This record gives sequence, structure tokens and C-alpha cells, in this order.
Amino acid sequence: MTNDYAKTALRDSWLRHPVLGDPSFDTFERIGDAVHTSQPPFEWAVNGSLFRDPKDGAWYYYAGLYPLGYALIPDDTCHIVIYRSTDEGASWTSLGRAFEPGFMFEGHAFASDICPDAVAMYDELSDTYWLSYDWCSNNSDWTNIFNPEGTGTDSGAALAWSKSPAGPFHRLPRPHISNVELSGHKGRFKRMYASTLLRRSSDWIALTLCDSGDCFSWGLAVMTAPSPEGPWSLPTIVLSVDTPDYYPAPVEFYPCFAADGIIYAPATSVAASRNYQAVFASAMEEAHKPDAWQLQFDGNAWHSRPSEDEKYGIWGQTFHGFVQDGRLNVMYPSKNGQNYGTLFVASRPWRQPLSDGFTLSAHVGKSIAPLLAGYADFELQASFTLVGTIDIAFDYAGLLGPHGSVSDAVPHPLALANYKALRISDDNSVKLVSVDADGSEHVLASASFDAPIGTVRLRRSAGRMIASNGDTVFADVACDSEGDRPLALIAHEWSNFACRTFELRGNAGRYELGFNSFDALLGAGQRAGDWTAPDVDASLFRSGAAFIGRQQLKAKWNVIGSGFELHAPTSPDWGKADVYVNGVWSGTISYWSKQAEQSRCVYSSGTLPQGRYGIQLVASEGSFPLDRIVVFGTSGAKRA
Repeated sequence: MTNDYAKTALRDSWLRHPVLGDPSFDTFERIGDAVHTSQPPFEWAVNGSLFRDPKDGAWYYYAGLYPLGYALIPDDTCHIVIYRSTDEGASWTSLGRAFEPGFMFEGHAFASDICPDAVAMYDELSDTYWLSYDWCSNNSDWTNIFNPEGTGTDSGAALAWSKSPAGPFHRLPRPHISNVELSGHKGRFKRMYASTLLRRSSDWIALTLCDSGDCFSWGLAVMTAPSPEGPWSLPTIVLSVDTPDYYPAPVEFYPCFAADGIIYAPATSVAASRNYQAVFASAMEEAHKPDAWQLQFDGNAWHSRPSEDEKYGIWGQTFHGFVQDGRLNVMYPSKNGQNYGTLFVASRPWRQPLSDGFTLSAHVGKSIAPLLAGYADFELQASFTLVGTIDIAFDYAGLLGPHGSVSDAVPHPLALANYKALRISDDNSVKLVSVDADGSEHVLASASFDAPIGTVRLRRSAGRMIASNGDTVFADVACDSEGDRPLALIAHEWSNFACRTFELRGNAGRYELGFNSFDALLGAGQRAGDWTAPDVDASLFRSGAAFIGRQQLKAKWNVIGSGFELHAPTSPDWGKADVYVNGVWSGTISYWSKQAEQSRCVYSSGTLPQGRYGIQLVASEGSFPLDRIVVFGTSGAKRA
């Protein structure tokens, strides 16, 4: 049976993950050149929003300009610059800064000129344009931004109004979000800042990004009010890692947009390579309720282009825009080869978000995307355009997950090991390689060609692997089957793999994928420093790290499959943890044994319906070790 995994019908046969990678079938295409290319002292213009004036159709781009590294510099404060286009994004004119410096909120001792992020909306009833923006008092810095209480600093989000989207904007005298005033009302989060304002049928709603600091976890909060002037409700966290169900992490929100009575909340990966974009959605009138929000796109919403002016892929925030005449028009940020921010616009058909063919890219770190199907013997025919280097891996048995529970994470070295692959590069070279469990590589065959490689054929049968480029066979080597194991794509740093066809002939069997402990810490928004090192030999663990959790610490994997096993070592010093599947108690694990023993299966779920699951471990008695999860699944592809 032949399955083409570059067809949209099989798009869900690829694993997508905020840290690991995202083979995306989206239909976004860039419009024109960069709207803004950063220059010192504001090297990081990596935020913004896009607005269409319903009166005359002009487009407005509210660009957020930061110094390099998001530095908070008193004399060069980050700020908003407004651009206007009267030809639907083909050309742009700068209108200057959104705000004049020196504004102080009522009761504040310092001005709040640090205002880098803004989203505009138009209220037809009052014929008023509203700008929702974030702010910091001018005495803020990164030592007090997460804990401003008692420091004389503050930050949050506020509103300004105008009779034109070009300004001038008049800032309301008090912010609707003050992190000092909301102390104790932000749940697990330490600050709220980037916010989107929308009008509903009988009230106004603000959707605001939340940040947890060194837990490396973000969320979305909502507040409501009868008018922009308030009074505003206390925040309700509607999206975060605390949801018991499947929830991709780490991702951060901002901005949101609305269309056809639905609020959409895209969320960008906060890993080293950030092309993974989730999209959550809720009915406008229900958006203040956490259970109204659903995951609409688990990745598969954005792809990078192999262009020097957006070398880092999407970077800084997610895309944002509006729907007009059947198209979704958006802004998006990136960084160029100088590590300077660049801002662009793109567009796609609103009702056709996907098409055949996908793109997998990698930037600062590698990207990996396994198939959710296992193959023993197979024949692959693929056609593609490549910039950089791609491994078309088979017999994949690596351990997936990030290298740490941090932002800017890359795949763990164990995720890039234990497989064989056809390695193709844009220097027209190709290798058949074997990568051991420790990451050491062996070249089984190699060749070079006079022209770029755009098609390959790979066939394993009767214990041999034959690889060819067109009619030229360049490898014929012994290669025994390892049983049903996934194929995977591994894009090397600064690579872009645009795949047109990925036809696999063979039996699509059950797959098995393992995930490490760092993935569970990020999945639960845990501060790694709250977990301790074990008293036993760390080599008893199999995930490349050893963590012990106590009290009410928890771990969470977000997985796709039809069953799982939890693996961990045991010891006379450890107690118990409860297992929850999508928030429902599933069992208790005892980690006690007479003597310390090597990591092994300590819990099996049995068979579940194929789907997405949040798997939580919560300490229930004493301490527990955190190691890895092994997920099993059944392919949705056609089987022989």
C-alpha cells in the first residue's frame, strides 16, 4: 500500500512539537519586501500588529521596536512606530511614533515610555479607534520586572484612543492592567503585559499574555469591563499548562484577532526554532470561560521561507491580522542574518489554510519530525527543494524532547541519535549514515552530483537498502530491518526542506516514540530548580537527566497515541505518584524497591482510543523519580 505523506489528507501523520519541529502544510505567502528592517539602537523590531481601517481600507502596521536582547535602556526606550499602506501591503509609509514621551499614569512617580507592543481596533458605535498597548515605568529593568512590589516600578497593559488609526492617541489616565495592583490575582504567573482589546455584544474583553518567569511557561488571561474606562474584572486564566488535557508547551500568546464571531489566539513556540504555531479559538461571547477554548491548529499553521532577511523564521511573537475579502492578511516578525529584527506581511485564503506539500525548517537548532507510523521494509520516493541539509531517517528510535526546561530549547542530543538516514545537502552531496544511540555516526555510502538533488528513492527489502537519485543508484548496502519503526525528517541548522511528494510503499504499522523528562517539566510549567538530583546513581535513568520531585510537584507529557508506558528507576527512598490522563485519575505508581534498580516500565495505560492526551504525574506520597514516557500509536494511513 502506498501513502503520500505530503498530501493534506495525511497531514496528521506527522508529529509536531513546539521544540522539536513542525512540518507545515499552510498556504501563507509573503507579500513584498520587509516593512521594517531594524537598525541600531533598536536592533530587535520583532513585535507588531496589523489593522485595516474599515472606513477607507488603509492598512496600519504597529511595529514594536526594541534594543538588542530586549534591553531596557532609559535613553533608548522601546516604542511603537506606525506604518500605513494604501495599496494593501505593497508599499508602506512611516508615520512616526505612536506616543510622545513623558506620559505618567495617575499616582505614578515615573513616566511610562516603555511601550513596545500595541494592537488597534475600531469601535463603530463611538467612532473611536482604540489602541491596547503594554507599558513599563521608566525605572523598570529585568531585575524587577517579574517582582515589582516594593521597588517603585510597575508594568502591565493600558489603553489609548484616537479618532484616526494614525493617531494622535490619547492614553487613558490609568492602566487597566497593573502588575503591582494585580499582585496575587495572576495565578501561577508573575506578570501580564501584551494585550488585545475587543468589543462584545454587551461588554469589552481584554486578552492578555501572562509570563511565569523562570518556570518558562506562558498563558492567556481575560478580563471584561462595561467600557474601556472600566471597571475591569479580575483576570481569569483561560489557557495555560495547567489545563489537564493535551496542551502544547512552551508557547506564548499575543496578539489575538477576531473573525465571524470567533476569537483566535495564535501562540508561538518559545524554543530556539519557533516556526511551530498553535492556534486556539473560542466563540466571542464565551471567551471569558476557560472551557470555551479549543485547540484548532496543533502546529501546521506557519512555514518559514529560505530567505536571508527572515533567516530565523518567525521570531518574537506569532502572526496577527484580519480577514477581508476571503483572505487572512497578517504581519509576522523575524530576524535577518545580522540578528536584526525584520517585519513582514503575508496572506492566505481564509477558507483554505492548507494545501498539498509541506515545509520543515530549522534555524538556531535542528528540527525533527517523526511519522506517526512504523515501517519495516518500505520504498520511499520523495521530491523536494532543499536549502541546507536534511536527514530522511528510518529505523528511528531516538528519545524525543528538549535539551532543558528552558526557553530557546533545542532537541536533546538523544533525540538526534539511534537511527539510520539518507543525508542530503544543498552542495549536491548525499550520504547513507547510521547514527548510534550515543550519537556517533558511520557513513555507509556517499556520492556527489553535478546538480541539486530534488528527488530520491530509498528501498529496503530482503535485508538490503538501495538508494538512488533518478536512475543513478548510489548506495546498495546491507541493512536489516529493526521491525516497525517510524521514519523521521531531521532538518539541520539553517535548513529548509520544502517537500512536494513523500510516497511510502509498505505496511504502515504501529509506532513507538519516547519522550524525556525535560519535556514533562516544560509541559507542566515546572521550575527545574524545584526538582532535586537523586541520591542514587544517575545512570539508572534513561532520559539524559535525573530529577526527583517532592510535595505537590508534577510533570506532564502531551502526547498523541493509543497507549503509553511510564518508565523510571526504583529505590527504597522513593514513594508514590498519581497518574492522570486528561485530568482523570488513572492509577498510582509505587517507586519503592528493596534496592535501587534500573529504569523500567512502572506503569502501563493499556489501550486507549487513538488521540491527543495530557499525561500528568503528581507526587502523592514522599518523592518520585521522573524519567521518560513511551507512547504507542496506530497509523491513520492506509495499510496493506
